[in-house]
Amino acid sequence: MLETSVQVIITLSDPQLKDEALQEAVQNLQLDLRDVEGVTEAGLIPVEEAPPNSKGIGGFLLGQLQASVTVKGLRTLVNVIGKNTFGRTIKIKAEGNGKKLEIELNRPEDLEKIMPQVEKFINE
Repeated sequence: MLETSVQVIITLSDPQLKDEALQEAVQNLQLDLRDVEGVTEAGLIPVEEAPPNSKGIGGFLLGQLQASVTVKGLRTLVNVIGKNTFGRTIKIKAEGNGKKLEIELNRPEDLEKIMPQVEKFINE
């Protein structure tokens, strides 16, 4: 199970950032995630794949990216994102093997309360 691929959607929001700055933060996060062990793919979500009424910028969904990660790598991915929230709200949705996980972080301290949910997702 630990090498099974999980599809993850990461949503970044920060009301203090303009759309262009928010999208730049998402692109930087995308680059960072490519170096995370277990992440096999990370990319912006094209607007063609967006739900109705979604906001796009430059042909991609604003504030969102998707990644494919091993179940084992999910723990590392959440830790990397959580330690770099910098006051932004980050929502992570993961789906794999018929299971779903939805968590939200606003600050690095949130990792302590969400990691049990991540561990449960990984180990069940």
